[in-house]
Amino acid sequence: MLLTSEKLITQNLRFLAGILLVVIGVGGCKFTTAPKAPTRIGANDTIIIPETVVFERTGDRSAMNLTFETRAAAYCKLAFYPVTGAIKSIGAFTPCIGRSATKFSETISQLPKDQLVAVVILSWSADADEKSARGLTITEAKPKADLAAINLLAVDLGGGRLELSSINSEDLPSASLASTLGKVSGANCNLSNLALTTFSAARRDSGILSATSRGFINSSATRINGSIVGGSFQAAQRQSSEWSITARTSGGYGQLRMAKPTLLKTVIFAGREQANADDDYLEDVDPPALRLSSSQTFVGSWTLDGDPGNSLVTLSISPSGGFKGITCQAPASAGKITIPSSLIAQIPNNERLWVALRVDSWQAIDDARWLVRVSDWKSLGVQRF
Repeated sequence: MLLTSEKLITQNLRFLAGILLVVIGVGGCKFTTAPKAPTRIGANDTIIIPETVVFERTGDRSAMNLTFETRAAAYCKLAFYPVTGAIKSIGAFTPCIGRSATKFSETISQLPKDQLVAVVILSWSADADEKSARGLTITEAKPKADLAAINLLAVDLGGGRLELSSINSEDLPSASLASTLGKVSGANCNLSNLALTTFSAARRDSGILSATSRGFINSSATRINGSIVGGSFQAAQRQSSEWSITARTSGGYGQLRMAKPTLLKTVIFAGREQANADDDYLEDVDPPALRLSSSQTFVGSWTLDGDPGNSLVTLSISPSGGFKGITCQAPASAGKITIPSSLIAQIPNNERLWVALRVDSWQAIDDARWLVRVSDWKSLGVQRF
């Protein structure tokens, strides 16, 4: 009877040991096949810097070029799966060309031309094992706003600044734009330093987390607060025929492609004399380039590079002390704005001020609920005698 008990104890111990081995074995297993629908991995779980990711299809749409940067030297692999077709199986991963690098420029090929895709980038530190790789999913889609919002992209060429934000509005972007442009039917000037209010809707928390622009301007933008994403740039590629914004939202990545905006070609200011306006590189210590007379009008005239439709021009003379400044607006197709002598007479005598002319070129993208405004401007120092 004792022997039987010992056998039972021995058998029970072997059974428990077997269970432990199974548990340990399962805990140490790795899946060798890729999941068919990879989950989106948060930005903090990958070595890739999310704000640097830029992607664009090639001309025949059979391949996609990607550029991105990593926080440290890394390796990576790429694969994709269609997001619009019935089959969403992920393809085989291919190693990146960049190896032990921090900047990557990769191409993923054999994409379906008629379907949107999601690209999965597996990345891991160069001094770590591939088993530590984390995934980042880049979805080929436009970064959309919800139906109660419009996303705004504002690019200021003179200031070298871009900002992305959102406003509360259920209108289509094209309808909001038409309403704004409709407020200016001809040239008008007033004693004020305030231009036309573009939108009356309040700003709201934006779902945009970061953005990167390539082509027309090269810049990255990061979240400044809950409603604004901003960044800066040094120069604009004015001859670029097309440009794009890659935006990261809480729902993933997307890209907007836009046509070349309407820009200023020439600006001439005329008072007692006339002069070509500058690209706003003057310093406050520079002498005024143009003299004004209280008995004469002041004219700002311009020529454009692009279609004047969906564009407004603002001519302004800066305020000083008790002088409120002068602000004029006109459709870009007008070609010139004339400030009457009665307003020029109110400019402080012998005081150097700025005169600036700015064109705001707008584009509406209804399906993704975006409005884009590109501001190009030139200025000069002026003085009334």
